[in-house]
Amino acid sequence: MSDGVPPQLDADDRAGLEAAHVRLLAQAHHRVCVYVPSLEPGLLESDAALAEVRRLATSGRQARIRILTHDANRAHRDGHRLIALAQRLPTAIAIRVPTDEMHLRYGSAFLTDEAGAFLFRPVASRFEAEGALDEPGQTSRLTAYFDEVWERAEPAWEIRPLGI
Repeated sequence: MSDGVPPQLDADDRAGLEAAHVRLLAQAHHRVCVYVPSLEPGLLESDAALAEVRRLATSGRQARIRILTHDANRAHRDGHRLIALAQRLPTAIAIRVPTDEMHLRYGSAFLTDEAGAFLFRPVASRFEAEGALDEPGQTSRLTAYFDEVWERAEPAWEIRPLGI
């Protein structure tokens, strides 16, 4: 933009949040971090969002989509489409569950990409979100927190597909 302000990602309802998710995912080249305490039905499972996740997951050897959620089993039981996609593309999409009580109390949600984009929801159960497509400072702070939780989290073994 000519005024030096990075393109914003803001949402205040489900449709706006979905559009912001798709916009951020469409900008990403190979890597995305997703922290959602609860994968609610309809969240990150539209055709457009899943198409972008699939595009990223099949973008080559650098593809890496990491998802942290507090209850992967419930999302799996509910038939969440993102979980089903992760089961089909396990080398590119990994899901972990935090085990530390402090991390399990974390009530916000966010997405980041490797290009400096982020989308942050202060209250994960609400649709209100703010973010930007080019704000590397905030993106790296969120990604650093994600990495900290990721390293201490356990893989969501229960939702892995059975190899027969």
